[in-house]
Amino acid sequence: MTFDEFIKQFMEEEQCREYLYQLRWPEGFVCPKCKATKAWPKGNNLYECSKCGRQTSVIAGTIFQDTRKSMRNWFTAIWWVTTQKNGASAAGLQQILGLRSYQTAWTWLHKIRIAMVNPNRTKLSGTVEVDDCYIGGDERGGKRGRGTENKSLVVTAVELLEGKNQLGRVRMKVVPDMSKKSLQGFIKENVESGSTVITDGWSSYASIDKKWIQPRCPPKI
Repeated sequence: MTFDEFIKQFMEEEQCREYLYQLRWPEGFVCPKCKATKAWPKGNNLYECSKCGRQTSVIAGTIFQDTRKSMRNWFTAIWWVTTQKNGASAAGLQQILGLRSYQTAWTWLHKIRIAMVNPNRTKLSGTVEVDDCYIGGDERGGKRGRGTENKSLVVTAVELLEGKNQLGRVRMKVVPDMSKKSLQGFIKENVESGSTVITDGWSSYASIDKKWIQPRCPPKI
């Protein structure tokens, strides 16, 4: 929707809460404890079951849980993040919302990005190339590559679309180390069994089932 349309639909806190209520209980309120279908509003986000007295928050279990900011601010942040064509940054979100803390903007952006991931998405398949890299500031002494300190280790898997000279879907994850558990765990979590996985031959990759691994053969792109 356009920003004008967004403002009209979510101008007030009550509109935001009602939207969340409809998402949580599309068929009407259902108590998570006794399954009763009647409740009384109790404060801004709480509903109290008329049968057992159980109080349930409309934002429980969501990225809004325990927030001290308004729902309208959160909804504005979500609209802004999901409509940026060139990606969203914490600094940009901080400016849009007028947040004092960059850390708050970064935390919000991180939560929104996690919520945007489809929990039912399928794993990568076919021919998949896996690689790793360290991301962060300059290392003291100019040290580079595996074994460097004070940087984040990111593993990336990307589908190679045969005959199309282009890349397909991508999966990325920050892992704690280059161990067999971390790297093979990432592959099994994100790649379908039976796929061809191309790596650089690092020892942590090599011991995985042979149906997964082949020596590196960089695609011609």
